[in-house]
Amino acid sequence: MRKKSNVKSVKAPSLTIVAVTTIVFALFIAVILPRVSAYTSANIGGLGSPDTDFLYSGRRLYTIADSYGAGGRRLYVILRWTFDLLWPMAYALFLVSWTRWLAAWYKKPWVKQLFWIPVAAMLFDYLENILVTIVMLMFPKPLYALGKMVSVAGLAKWSTLSVAFVVVLVLGMGAIIIKLQRRKG
Repeated sequence: MRKKSNVKSVKAPSLTIVAVTTIVFALFIAVILPRVSAYTSANIGGLGSPDTDFLYSGRRLYTIADSYGAGGRRLYVILRWTFDLLWPMAYALFLVSWTRWLAAWYKKPWVKQLFWIPVAAMLFDYLENILVTIVMLMFPKPLYALGKMVSVAGLAKWSTLSVAFVVVLVLGMGAIIIKLQRRKG
């Protein structure tokens, strides 16, 4: 006799929800991200943005912060708490909706819990933003341990975000195979 799983099933979103989150994600990628990036480059300058690096040291973070100047650091913090509140929500909703919708094709209960991966990516993104904000506001006081924590949060964000996209691709390919097998059977 099979033991019933304690994992609660999560209802799949409608295709309309999946479409809306996909459109919002596409708008961010095609329109909003390029504009924010251009605005940031023009008004902050410096050595780039730490939250786009996969891995960096605390010293690198302080070098970037120094290159911004006081006004650039202030603007960077403002952007983290305006635009960068919305962007992680946009990519997380896109990935969660696709993961949940595709997971509905599978019988294994654990597959239906994979939507937590993009949620974790979003949370790591927010943690990174909080830590970078503290560094920017406290600059030039050296908080290198905090800089290392920022690096770990950034690495965790990019790793879980990458895994989340791979999960969607694998679930999508698997759903296609399942659908083709059902047609044959």
